[in-house]
Amino acid sequence: MTRDRQRADGSPTKQVGIAEYTVVTDDTQLSTSGVGSCLGIVLRDSFSDVSGLIHVMLPTAAESRDGNPTKFVDTGLPLLIEEMVEAGASKRRLEGWVVGGSEMLSFSSDGDSIGSRNIAAAKQAFKHYGIDVVGTDVGGSHGRSIRFDPADEAVTIQTADDSTTQTI
Repeated sequence: MTRDRQRADGSPTKQVGIAEYTVVTDDTQLSTSGVGSCLGIVLRDSFSDVSGLIHVMLPTAAESRDGNPTKFVDTGLPLLIEEMVEAGASKRRLEGWVVGGSEMLSFSSDGDSIGSRNIAAAKQAFKHYGIDVVGTDVGGSHGRSIRFDPADEAVTIQTADDSTTQTI
């Protein structure tokens, strides 16, 4: 469940859970945690001041019987884009950030990890929709928490293994 929160500095934040997304049309910060082999994908149309964040778990819905489309890159990202367009964004002005895709679990018979397959699915989707990539922090073997601040259009990432913080 997406939860509304307020940071210590008084700025509003929406916390996005796994297999969820949210769209905002103001400077509300967006955050998610527990991003391991999953991906946190942020999209932004700065001209229209529309931002969105989705936390996806798997590359394609065909890999699961789960009926939640926001769980997958191939079905969740189109939902996020559609809601952003309804809120006033233009598909051709979207920019994006991709975070996660760690090499944490490998269940595939071809040896590719879930993380690497998620990264490949996100790259393919960004290319399909013509979304410019602003920044990435992908791969590795550690979990991450991310926060997007629409006011400065920056994604701040905190790693779980050593609590390193970086901004992309």
